[in-house]
Amino acid sequence: MMRTTDLPLIRRSRLFGAVSETDLAAMLATCFVQTLPKGTIACHQGEKPEFLHIVLSGRVGLFAEGPREEVLIEFFGPSDSFVLPAVMMDAPYLVTTRLLDEGRILFWPAAAFRAQVRANGGLAYGASLLLSRYWRTLIGQIKDLKLLSAIERLSAFLLALTPRDTGPVTVTLPGGRRLIAGRLGVTPQSLSRAFAALRPLGVTGSGRDVSISDPARLRQFGGGSALPDRLGRR
Repeated sequence: MMRTTDLPLIRRSRLFGAVSETDLAAMLATCFVQTLPKGTIACHQGEKPEFLHIVLSGRVGLFAEGPREEVLIEFFGPSDSFVLPAVMMDAPYLVTTRLLDEGRILFWPAAAFRAQVRANGGLAYGASLLLSRYWRTLIGQIKDLKLLSAIERLSAFLLALTPRDTGPVTVTLPGGRRLIAGRLGVTPQSLSRAFAALRPLGVTGSGRDVSISDPARLRQFGGGSALPDRLGRR
C-alpha cells in the first residue's frame, strides 16, 4: 500500500522531473508498493519484466549470474529505478536484483509504463535521462576496470560516497566488503590489500564503516576519478 510519505521519494526520481502533478497521480494509479524483506529477489536474470521497480527505502543489488558464481554489478538506493532498459525493450533481464536490506519497492506494471512513456513527453524525457545515466555509469565502470588499479578503483568508489567539499568523514559502504569486491571487479583478498594500501592516506575502519581523514588528499591520489552520478548520487 502506498503511503503519503512515499510521494516525496517518488517525486525525487529522475523519471518524474518533467511530469506534472496531475499526470503523476494518474501514473501512480496503476502502481502499488510492497515492503520486502532482505534477500528478496525482485527480478530474475533471463525472465521477461512484468514491472518497473522504484526503490523507496532500503538498497538493492544487481547481480550477474555465471555458471560458477554471481557478482555484484551495481547498487541502487531510494528514488532509483532499476532494470529500466529491459522494461523499455520488453526484453529478458540481464541481471538478477536482490534486496540488500528490508525495503519498500514501488511496482509499476511494465505494459502500463511503456504505454505512458509513449503518451507522456515528460515521462519519456525522464526515461531518456535515466538511460543516459546508466550509460555513463557503464562507461565509468569499463574505464575503471581498464585504466585503474584495484587501489585506485577503491579510492574512486569511496570518493563517490563522500561529499565533494568536506573535512574528515565516515562513510558507510552500501554493502558488505565481499559485495564491494565484486562491484570493483577484484577478489576479497585484493580488496583487503587495497584498503591496507590506502591506510597511509587516512583511510581506516572495519566492516561497512570507513573513516577518511582527508578526502582532498584521497582525491588527489585518485586523480579526481570519482564521477558524481555514481552510486545514486544526485
